[in-house]
Amino acid sequence: MQTVKLSNGREITVDIGRISVREYRALFNPEQKQDDEDSTLAKVAGLAVDELLDLSQPDYRRIITAMLADAKQPLDADPS
Repeated sequence: MQTVKLSNGREITVDIGRISVREYRALFNPEQKQDDEDSTLAKVAGLAVDELLDLSQPDYRRIITAMLADAKQPLDADPS
């Protein structure tokens, strides 16, 4: 999980654990519908789709960057 501070001062937790492998893989499929991608990214950020779409482009990039950083992080040795 990554904490992202938005330009308005709000802090959100970006957690890739909120989505399935299927949803994650679909993010990299150029044929995926934009609505589906928006829904998945909103889920990762813990936001409503409209909240995600109303973000500034730099805040949106912060979420994407945090999501990718979360995906690259080593897993804890003990998942419990």
